[in-house]
Amino acid sequence: MRLRSIVLLLSSVVLIAGCGGATDEPEASPSTATPSASAEQVVEQVLRRHLVASDAGDCAAVKETVQLPVLVECADVREQQGQWSADGADLETVPVAVEITEDSATATVTWPSGEENEWALQDGGAGWRVLNVDVSDGV
Repeated sequence: MRLRSIVLLLSSVVLIAGCGGATDEPEASPSTATPSASAEQVVEQVLRRHLVASDAGDCAAVKETVQLPVLVECADVREQQGQWSADGADLETVPVAVEITEDSATATVTWPSGEENEWALQDGGAGWRVLNVDVSDGV
């Protein structure tokens, strides 16, 4: 009798475990976005928000996109208003290439003139934030 109870209990556990992980949603296929692709999209979105805020001279919004907001001088942000769209660039569609290595990323923007700028971004636990502009020049 006791063996029968144990077999019944184990069978119930196996059935419950098998049903517990089942969902009605299909599993992700290899062609869907991977976590790194998703992180690349997030980095791109953060950089675009940064560019749009900078171009608008919106200091508060710029501070939300940078790793060290205390270092942002609002007078500088206002002074550089319009710099990113001056050559007719659409900041929502300008090409951005992103490379991620663990919690660091480099985003390269290719402007309509063909010039490129690079930004370093970091995921400090609270999300991706801009560290600096034009890493190749050490700025």
